[in-house]
Amino acid sequence: MTVPLRGISARDALVAEIRRHILSGELKPGEPLTEVGVARPTVRSALQELLARHLAERTAGRSLRVPVLTAGDVRDLFFVRTPLEPAAVRRIVEDQRPVTAAEAGLAAMEAVAPGASWGDRVDAHSKFHIALVGCAGSPRRDRIYPGAGDLAAEHRVPPAAVRSEDGERV
Repeated sequence: MTVPLRGISARDALVAEIRRHILSGELKPGEPLTEVGVARPTVRSALQELLARHLAERTAGRSLRVPVLTAGDVRDLFFVRTPLEPAAVRRIVEDQRPVTAAEAGLAAMEAVAPGASWGDRVDAHSKFHIALVGCAGSPRRDRIYPGAGDLAAEHRVPPAAVRSEDGERV
């Protein structure tokens, strides 16, 4: 039996590794992104992706660093996110769309070990939200939205609301 392998480009591997270092706290806010030991074109492409994902920012000297999130940045993130998720859940309920991906995301979030790194928790949390919004089946919304406490318990409400056809509970 032949098993097809899905390769990953050096660029994608580099983006994933730098993202992991940022989310785990190994790279601190404000810290410059420096030598990584791969070919210059690969680094340029990976850094462009990190800029697009807002995981890096340019300094006045044109170098890149890990962004420093302010309270205003966090408020703005929730300002953007708040109307999207309830609207997605309403559409899922109204169209009776499957929520398998959101339930899988929730299960993955629940499976994160209690001692897991902050980066692992953030990754599972983000994937759940992306999956939930993705269940609405809106390619445009998916382009906009690629991406404390007991997070798994907090996130049990949306799939339950969808199953009970109560999109307003979210």
